Amino acid sequence: MNKGRNAALAGLALGLAIGTARRVQTRRAKAAQTSNGASARRTTVTTDDGVRLAVEIDDHPDPRCAVVFAHGWLMNRHCWQLQRAALAGLGTLVFYDQRGHGDSSAGALEACTIDRLGDDLAAVIQAAVPEGLPVVLAGHSMGGMTVMALADRHPALVESRVAGVALLSTSSGGLDASTFGLPGPLGRLAPRVTPLLFENMLARAAVIDARPRVKGWTNLPVTRYVAFGKGASRRHIRLVNAMAAATPTEVMVGFFRDFRMHDKFAALKALRRTKTLVMVGERDRLTPLAHSRRIAEALPDARFVRIPGAGHMIGFERPGLVNRELTGLIERAVPGLPQGPPQGSPQGSPPGRSAA
Repeated sequence: MNKGRNAALAGLALGLAIGTARRVQTRRAKAAQTSNGASARRTTVTTDDGVRLAVEIDDHPDPRCAVVFAHGWLMNRHCWQLQRAALAGLGTLVFYDQRGHGDSSAGALEACTIDRLGDDLAAVIQAAVPEGLPVVLAGHSMGGMTVMALADRHPALVESRVAGVALLSTSSGGLDASTFGLPGPLGRLAPRVTPLLFENMLARAAVIDARPRVKGWTNLPVTRYVAFGKGASRRHIRLVNAMAAATPTEVMVGFFRDFRMHDKFAALKALRRTKTLVMVGERDRLTPLAHSRRIAEALPDARFVRIPGAGHMIGFERPGLVNRELTGLIERAVPGLPQGPPQGSPQGSPPGRSAA
């Protein structure tokens, strides 16, 4: 009887092990696939200063366009996961990690600049998008600044290859006066105190990065405050915080330094002939509403969408609206794709007008 019981237990254990292995295998297979069922193609683009950029490409069997996604400060290519799923099938989708973020190498501290990011984006387009295929660029936060730097430094490439641009939760300049949404005296102190805090962190970068769990734990309330508006998902907050905590402190401070000097307002002229979408959350504390409104005023034909209650991470906070607007932009920008009326909400203005 004991032998029978032992055999039964052994069989049960074996069955559980096989079931667990299959579940793990299935999860890994799903993780290695894009939402349209095709495996993501991974490649590396090496910049002229030797930085290796990690790139993932979701190929399309008969693409009419390529959509290239540039993520924001302290994020990586995985911050586009909800857009990646929703836009599958519209064309070839290209995701990459900005220098120093995700799986990309960092390069020198002094190369942590928006201008360098513009050059990196040019390299990604040239390496990952076949010649002749129209390109739509989606840039969030620092990624939007990257698009502006591309327009500034590579206007001929934009003129010849870029059909559409989405500038999400971003700024063309003036971030040196940021209050991070803090009220009264705290807000007035923020532009002076914050740079000192970051420089102190840079001096202690090795110690900070050697304790990733502590770094993540201490970053969490900051992430919740500066990156999200009301009603944000805890899962999304933790995901964004994990990406931020994984970014080297030196990279974080290097780009923060450059944000204070960032000024690409004049570069917007290069986008006036390009179908453009400008989106921002009304509770954005990093790149407030006024910054996106200024961009939209410089691009009178842009579609300007403000999102009530949302903060900085609109791709996670309002994925349905963001995905509809990105789909609408691609359809307007690329001849031959099925077109319909602009998609969104009452907060979206039609092309040629800006919401108040």
